[in-house]
Amino acid sequence: MLISSHVVSIDAKGRVSIPARFREYLNATFRDRLILLDMDGCIFAYPQEEWQRRFGDKVQDLPTHRPAVRAHMRRMYGKAVPVEIDKQGRILLPSRLREAAAIDKEAVIVGLENKFEVWGRERWDRMMEEEPGSIGESGEDSGDDLIELEF
Repeated sequence: MLISSHVVSIDAKGRVSIPARFREYLNATFRDRLILLDMDGCIFAYPQEEWQRRFGDKVQDLPTHRPAVRAHMRRMYGKAVPVEIDKQGRILLPSRLREAAAIDKEAVIVGLENKFEVWGRERWDRMMEEEPGSIGESGEDSGDDLIELEF
């Protein structure tokens, strides 16, 4: 399982080293291919198999005759970037995704069970200061349906 957060450096080519514990889990459970997607001010990193399970398998059943469904599919698939973990345990964060996530020299990698997020360090720190500290705190988005989170 991918849990905890790690501060990492971005090299001159835009690569980031995946934390060793994350690599071990990914190698044991998935392969070395990830799908990256910019969303919510960060980069989501899904193992390819997890992406297929969560999105690819479900998209087959969507009513693609509806314009809104096609538009959503274009956004999801058009923004997605496949990458491979190299032999040194790094992935390349494309410049378009780094810019969207405000990632410069440092990033924070946050494990979320079987996927992870990559945040710009400053944005992450600012968000941690602003957001409620626990799930139980009141707030517009801290509803009872947190258990049903899928994305």
